[in-house]
Amino acid sequence: MRIAVASDDGARVAQHTGRCAGFVVYEVLDKTAQRLEYRENRFTAHARGECAGESDAAAGHAHHTHHSHAALVDALADCCVLVTRGLGPRLVADLAARGVDAYVCPVESVDDAATLFARGALPRAGGCGCQHHGA
Repeated sequence: MRIAVASDDGARVAQHTGRCAGFVVYEVLDKTAQRLEYRENRFTAHARGECAGESDAAAGHAHHTHHSHAALVDALADCCVLVTRGLGPRLVADLAARGVDAYVCPVESVDDAATLFARGALPRAGGCGCQHHGA
């Protein structure tokens, strides 16, 4: 099974999935995770700077435009799990609709996060994993 861990630098788990710089992909087999590759995030609207209201959000205003997660889900089509520290409920639902389960991670290291997932020790995301997204 392949899993993706959201990361900005290939070493630490990202705080926000849509804005992360990329994804570390692992192969999980027999409760172990082997790192395969790092995929640069060129597919989310946040990563491309295309979200309306980005400057408002940076200024502390609660303006957020809804956008499709299709490109992100397509880019991770070969993975059946996404591990991250923060994601909104719409992304959780969009991933689930394509058969990808989302898990939230309390640790900073991507390798530790992948290992915890492989051992069955991460909680599944049931909704919002970050504070700034509304339901």
